[in-house]
Amino acid sequence: MTGVSIIFYQTYFLNNSKKIVEVNNKTENKIVKNIEKNKNLIENFEYSVKNLNNEKYDITSEKAIISLENPYLIYLKNVTAVMQTNKAQNIYIYSDNALLNKVTYETNFDTNVFIKHGVHEIKSDKLDFFFKENLVTISDNIKYKGMNTELLADKIKINLITKDTKIFMNNKTEKVKTVTLN
Repeated sequence: MTGVSIIFYQTYFLNNSKKIVEVNNKTENKIVKNIEKNKNLIENFEYSVKNLNNEKYDITSEKAIISLENPYLIYLKNVTAVMQTNKAQNIYIYSDNALLNKVTYETNFDTNVFIKHGVHEIKSDKLDFFFKENLVTISDNIKYKGMNTELLADKIKINLITKDTKIFMNNKTEKVKTVTLN
């Protein structure tokens, strides 16, 4: 009988556990694989949120560490995020690291950030996504490449609802650099 107990314990409590998470009064399934015994490391992390307009924000990472000081914060490694809106193409974000707030869904991406939206590609060191405000701020070493344009800037702010975009340099005496490609 103890062999059955050991197999039951290993199967349901040590590895491949499935957790149900309540998000915006809707139940979301989250598969959590290979949780190390008595640690806050999660491998193959997935998190998904829908807003009232049925727009979706999915984020996955190879590894996630839940903060012991603030359990609402999750540190992510090798991150992929997808923003699905009703009015535009999906926005894909890739980065080496990110910090996700489970309560506000605010996400701070950093190190080798790459954003893809249709024909638009942006590389930067940092991206801050404010879910509730539908606002994205991209900063530090920005390199934009579009259909016929390349651009270098310090900061880009994008309102995801209105599509209003502000591109600027931190030092007001410097100019945003653009190159038109043939």
